[in-house]
Amino acid sequence: MNRAEISGGINLDLNDGPIRTRHFRGFDGKPCAQLIIGEAGQSVAISVTRSTPEVLDELAEAVAELKAWTLRQQQPQPLKAVV
Repeated sequence: MNRAEISGGINLDLNDGPIRTRHFRGFDGKPCAQLIIGEAGQSVAISVTRSTPEVLDELAEAVAELKAWTLRQQQPQPLKAVV
């Protein structure tokens, strides 16, 4: 079987997006679905074609956790008293 694989991780700085989804039919005519992060030519596509609804729920929960963390980081931090 010929296929590409990623060894190790990929770090992508989301910054301010863009983020989009893509639904299409592959070369074999089967339906495909992707989550795409970044602009054309500099994007990463994550295939969710074979993902279960439960895995997509996990993805949504992870995004909600990241959103909560980002909001906490934007809150002013109290100054520590100097003794």
